[in-house]
Amino acid sequence: MKGESAVEETQRQKLAELFAQEHVAVIVTQGEEWPTATLQAFAETPELDLLFIMGDTAEKFQNLLRRPKVTVIVDTRDEGDVSKFRISRSVLKGIAGEVAKGVEWDSLKDIFLKKNPFEAAFFANPALRMVRVKSKHISYTGADRAGFKIEV
Repeated sequence: MKGESAVEETQRQKLAELFAQEHVAVIVTQGEEWPTATLQAFAETPELDLLFIMGDTAEKFQNLLRRPKVTVIVDTRDEGDVSKFRISRSVLKGIAGEVAKGVEWDSLKDIFLKKNPFEAAFFANPALRMVRVKSKHISYTGADRAGFKIEV
């Protein structure tokens, strides 16, 4: 429900199931004049933070350094019944921050690559950056059209 300050276990489970099922999400960052939306691989932490990797010169990365508020969209339209809008979907509004290289980076890299082993080659690039999105507002609607909105 809107205004809740904590994620209930059933809500956490629904979000975790959705995130585990999907490998790509749309991340939207705000530029000087225009937003930038990118479909890309992501992973989730046990706390349901979302992880993305990107080059340090990418427009989306430069945007979030200046304006860290981002929106992320995850849905099952690749498997759901889109004609009847029977898909599970979540929109998260959160704060993005770069993960510094070190112990945390290594731990999150393992989480990211466990889910997305096809992204391993990108970690050889010294310009690669990892971003962690900490959710502030989450809306979710399941294929059954039951949903919730929470503030974290």
